Amino acid sequence: METSAFDSYLVSGNITIFVGSHTDNYKKDILASSLLAELVAGQQSNDRIASWPTYTDTLKKVGWILNSRSSQRIEFINSSLFDVIDESVGSALSQDNRKELANAFSQIAALSNDSPAYKEIVEKLQKNAKANTASSAALLTIVRNDKTVVTLQVTFETAEALATNILNLPVLNAITDRKTNVWMVCSALDARHYNDVRSEVLKKLGRKIETEILHIQNPQQ
Repeated sequence: METSAFDSYLVSGNITIFVGSHTDNYKKDILASSLLAELVAGQQSNDRIASWPTYTDTLKKVGWILNSRSSQRIEFINSSLFDVIDESVGSALSQDNRKELANAFSQIAALSNDSPAYKEIVEKLQKNAKANTASSAALLTIVRNDKTVVTLQVTFETAEALATNILNLPVLNAITDRKTNVWMVCSALDARHYNDVRSEVLKKLGRKIETEILHIQNPQQ
């Protein structure tokens, strides 16, 4: 089967990957609304576990229909972030989706250390890290070609320095607290609802829409 294209962005340091073909306006709506949710959640708490409900509730308020929620604990040792996500998503991603996700992760992991995207990812991982621990968290959004949006939050620990190599290198372990370490929602953007609130969302974001969203250019495009 022919593989789909992918397009990667950073939203306040969080990775968002569009799989397949999507209009520019649709991408802008997804990116802007998820940025607002991230900023509101960050105001509520710097702890990603504590701010997760705020993040998803904010998405609902601006027109995301949350079709399913799940949380689980998975055990992993010497895994990459891609491995953890691949294990966590279950049937939410097809094999083609996972292939494009792997391609996107390889592209991002290969970013040069002095690139703006590399710096933003590392700064976000460092911000998500809990003080005096080796643990951190990552938020990932995958937009499938059918416009289903899969949002994952994963916590982990690593003895390595936080960098983009955690995407593909086996340096992550599950935190040994026996607590939930994966949260996932599958959703869709209600275009009619979002049309009514788009101007309000953009007004709240102001210039952050320009400074907090970064396109990672795919060299194959």
